[in-house]
Amino acid sequence: MMRYALEAEKYGIRWDGTEAAATTQGINRAIFEAAEAGYSEVYIPKGKYLIDAVNRLAVNPEEGAGIRVPSDMTIIRHPKAEFIVDPNNSYGYSCFYLGEVENVTLKGGRIRGDRFKHDFTGHGDLEKKKTHEWGYGINIHGAKNIVIEDINISGCTGDCVMVCAKGMLNVAWTDYRPSRNITISNCILDGARRNNISVTGGEDVLIDNNVITNAGIADGCGPSFGIDIEGYGEGDIDYEEPRNVKVTNNTFSGNVKQSVCNFSGYEVVIENNHSDNTISYGYGTDTIISNNVLIRRDNKETAISSLGVSSGFTGNNAAIIGNSIKGFSSGIDIRGADVVVMSNVISNLSADGVALGTFEARNVLFAGNVVSNCPGKHCMANKSLDITFENNKLNGSDIHSIEAIDSYNIISRSNKVKNSKKGIVVTRSSAVISDNDIDLTEYSGSVSYAISFDKGSDVVIKNNHIPAPTNMAIYGESADGREVSIKDNNISNAKCLTAVYLVGGKKPKISNNDITFRRTASGGYGILTKGTSDALLDGNTVYSVNEFKLYSPINTSESINSRVIGNKISGNLALNKTDIETNNIPI
Repeated sequence: MMRYALEAEKYGIRWDGTEAAATTQGINRAIFEAAEAGYSEVYIPKGKYLIDAVNRLAVNPEEGAGIRVPSDMTIIRHPKAEFIVDPNNSYGYSCFYLGEVENVTLKGGRIRGDRFKHDFTGHGDLEKKKTHEWGYGINIHGAKNIVIEDINISGCTGDCVMVCAKGMLNVAWTDYRPSRNITISNCILDGARRNNISVTGGEDVLIDNNVITNAGIADGCGPSFGIDIEGYGEGDIDYEEPRNVKVTNNTFSGNVKQSVCNFSGYEVVIENNHSDNTISYGYGTDTIISNNVLIRRDNKETAISSLGVSSGFTGNNAAIIGNSIKGFSSGIDIRGADVVVMSNVISNLSADGVALGTFEARNVLFAGNVVSNCPGKHCMANKSLDITFENNKLNGSDIHSIEAIDSYNIISRSNKVKNSKKGIVVTRSSAVISDNDIDLTEYSGSVSYAISFDKGSDVVIKNNHIPAPTNMAIYGESADGREVSIKDNNISNAKCLTAVYLVGGKKPKISNNDITFRRTASGGYGILTKGTSDALLDGNTVYSVNEFKLYSPINTSESINSRVIGNKISGNLALNKTDIETNNIPI
């Protein structure tokens, strides 16, 4: 491999930070002549190189601007070779431009944008360009097989690195040529005014082991993301597509809005990063967010977030697996459809946050997650459909551990709830609550209900274990036309006055529950109904395990037409005169 060492004097190049036009022209001429002479590497020595980064002859001044690197070329720069954008008033520029070239490597050195010396008043007659957000350190424009390595880039009016396509998809008058096989690694990317990296029209992009900091600080321009994966589209028509983007092993700090947002990309992997701000799958399709460490110290922001389903698609097909989250306001917020959230560890969230939640989502599985030391809500389904919370370990809520509100077909199964004020709450929703272990005995304050529901809900509550409740284990209100089935639950050593209390509703079923009491005084009810009609109470076992007697194991005296059949009870039933009572067995 032949290397050419840049001859500054031969080409009129200044290394003292002066004469931008001559320096830029000289570097470009030297690189192209080296390529023509058969060199595949150009070495640029230590120095300050002032770069004219604006193409004043182009419709888009960032295209074809600055230092233009030809195909099959490696540019190696001394670590103290600094390329400084000459302050300008253009809405767009590129310090290095890689347009439709192949097999290019840029390695080493520093690039400094003009952000804090830029004149933001110039945009001609183009009102939409007044934000000046198209100033780039490196512009990869329809190029292939590009490596960006060991470069320190900061202070651009737009992005440190832009990965974009030439032309547009689904437009008859232009060909679409995305940037392909792009690697950005071991770089320091800091303080861009918009995003530190944008991928709009790129395929097979690897962003690995970079330090990505402070995007959008000091009154920056939105969206202010560390990395923004966002192709342009309208409705269900894509004009650009980011595809197969991997964001791995990076460190994110101080980026104003989010660390990484897959706003609209396809097949995106965000893995093994360390972040102090949000990672989002946005409207993305086929996204994996895994094994990231997300830590804050101010209990603000949501660690992993989302926006919804992309137009023209039925779901996100996203997986959020094995992440560690600490110190945010909320943990994982799911919107859209077809999402799996598994094996994440979440702790130390704010008191008004939600550890695992959905909003207007459907077909979401939360499984095997661990939530601890989070005083807010642990799991919440809000205005959602087909949501499952399964085998999660939830410890330490001052509100409640699992909530369904205005949601349908919610499943809470095999979760372990400990040390919380309230267990599972269902409001205006349909839910199956089964095989959960709800132990509120360690909570230091006043404990509420283990399971509760309102009269706008349909519930099946079965096979749950509720040890030693000091307040009602199961409390609900119902109405005509609502389904209530409470069966096969184990409520042991209850200290409360009433274990199961149902108010209102027609034809509820309370069957085969095993309820034992260990009160410190006589009194109380195993099952109490009020205002119900046509209830079936069958096969329940209710008794006290110590010397203190219950008022009644089953009390339906304020309901009508109850059928109290085949229960095993200690004490006397309290029935309404309209009730049917048969085959109950005293024990």
